[in-house]
Amino acid sequence: MGFKGILRETARWLLPVMVVACSLLALATAFFGRASSEQSIAAADGVLDVRAASLEDGVYQVGGSWDFYPGALYGPADFAAGTVGAKAGQDASPSDWACGTYRLRILARPNQYYALCGFSLDYATRVFVNGVQAAEYGQVSETEEGFVPRVGYMTVPLFSGTGGEIELIVQYSNYVHNDGGHIPPFELSTPQNIEEFKAAGDLVSLALSGGLLLLAAYFLLSAAVRNKPSFLCLALCCVLTALRDQNFFVVHLLAPDASWYLAYRALILIVMFMPVCVLLMLKCQYWTASAQGPLWAYLGMAGAAGVLVCLLPTRELVTISTLVYYLSIPYLAYLAFGVARVYLRRKKLGPADVLVLLGFILLLAGLAYEALMTGRSAQVTRYGAAACGMLGFVFLNAAAMSLRGQRQEAELIASRSRSEMLEKMNQLNMDFLHKVAHELKTPLTVISGYAQLTGMQLAAGRIAGEAPANLKTIQQEAQRLANMVTRLMEYSYGRKSELSFGPVEVEELLESVGAIAVPMCVKNNNTVQVLPGSGGQVHGNFEMLVQIFINLVVNASKNTRNGRITISAGDGGPQGSVLFRVADTGGGIDPALLPRIFEQGVSGTGGSGLGLTICREAVEAHGGRIWVERTGPGGTTMAFTVLKEAKEQ
Repeated sequence: MGFKGILRETARWLLPVMVVACSLLALATAFFGRASSEQSIAAADGVLDVRAASLEDGVYQVGGSWDFYPGALYGPADFAAGTVGAKAGQDASPSDWACGTYRLRILARPNQYYALCGFSLDYATRVFVNGVQAAEYGQVSETEEGFVPRVGYMTVPLFSGTGGEIELIVQYSNYVHNDGGHIPPFELSTPQNIEEFKAAGDLVSLALSGGLLLLAAYFLLSAAVRNKPSFLCLALCCVLTALRDQNFFVVHLLAPDASWYLAYRALILIVMFMPVCVLLMLKCQYWTASAQGPLWAYLGMAGAAGVLVCLLPTRELVTISTLVYYLSIPYLAYLAFGVARVYLRRKKLGPADVLVLLGFILLLAGLAYEALMTGRSAQVTRYGAAACGMLGFVFLNAAAMSLRGQRQEAELIASRSRSEMLEKMNQLNMDFLHKVAHELKTPLTVISGYAQLTGMQLAAGRIAGEAPANLKTIQQEAQRLANMVTRLMEYSYGRKSELSFGPVEVEELLESVGAIAVPMCVKNNNTVQVLPGSGGQVHGNFEMLVQIFINLVVNASKNTRNGRITISAGDGGPQGSVLFRVADTGGGIDPALLPRIFEQGVSGTGGSGLGLTICREAVEAHGGRIWVERTGPGGTTMAFTVLKEAKEQ
């Protein structure tokens, strides 16, 4: 292999590593940057003095020791009357008591408003502030019969009054599991800072978990198309990691009236099956490195544990889950021995092997960090930290499978003298996957843009007038994405659905395109102008026409900065057609690319070169044509025609 060949081979596996490293660095900065900016403030002997703290300048995590009264539920009246029992000593463990009361006196400056936020733990919790009940999750009781568990994200308003003292009482009862009751990590600051803190945490949580679920949908589609169990394992890993985020699963996904006993069992199953899916992924990557008998024994054990989790009392579920983790260690050692034996036989590590090993190292690092920081860091306790490691694990393993797939395809083509039939099948498969990725990307970009815009407005404490329209656009794009995935799944199973064509209102089409195009063009500081159309109807598919416009707007925005993108419709085309235009004020198209601009793979920006190819096919499906009407230093105008509805011809 020559020097150029070595460089190409190195780049094939080094590029995915660099992409994953940069992505994880960005996620870690966004995810843990908020936590690292937090300051700590500690209570001593049940008293928290914040008079010298600058709560207006940041968020403080409350630590230290609260007054703890085990085995009883005391309210403000009990403390006022002095009828409470003796508080526990420093050596008392809350894990030994199924119910109890915590009390904290906060010394603050007079007449100040503060807020306290925290994720209630998996039992019932009731909070009193200055003698008034401020929050309750579930039903607190000294007996199991009256106990109702519930969790949620609590935000408790505080006011120091003229005396500058705040009394905080937290009651708990826990008959869900055997870990007693602990004070969850609380953050203390001004109400505005707390809302910004929560909004930042929610944005990252929804982005990570939502991204993992979208990856799971993509890998499920890949498993259906390629018929490979390894993609199914990756999809399961993504789903379990997304649902492992309690903030996403409990607060944003579950219905408010969902039974916490069922949700708790679901969370135990999610946590318990995580190592099973990861080890199954390792087995799929090195299928022939170990025998199949131990695999079926291990899966049988995991299945039996899952049945027990569904049947046993909730107090025993942690024990079952922990047992599965312990029993996973021997099978992990067995797989590791088989993989090491493969490496010793080869006497070298291939690029795919390096990617697989790096993926498992990232995942283990994320799990280890989460295990160490749970209970110490509020961010990790509420949202977990394994999602970043899982993203690296998924991307690197997917890259390894792609490398192996490419190598296997090359060997198969070489052994069959590059059979034309096989080459055609491979090309169709790759084209299909590229178009899937391209089609799915556009509505996701729109959803992300509007979600970030609305999130910033909420974080800034204002609700803009266009917020309902933003949410409507997000809902429409989500429905469009769901319809696209449904059609793609039908296609992958050989049940390709027919697109429906009918009358499409031109004005409604332009209005939808304009709403979608605005956030897509913000990045390059471009404005969008939609000129009034001539009215009337065209004969076509609304979704395909929107996709044509979006692809053209994306291309226009990429080549334009601080400019204007104009969308219009008129009667300047052939008789019986409507002429649509997308014009920009960018630098124009390279003359060398102009003759081949609609060919697949041709791109002037380093992209996939699929956008204009998809536009051409969609326009031709509508009986029209698409062309470059004008290009040059003053900008580019793309034009295409669509037949009018028959009644207007």
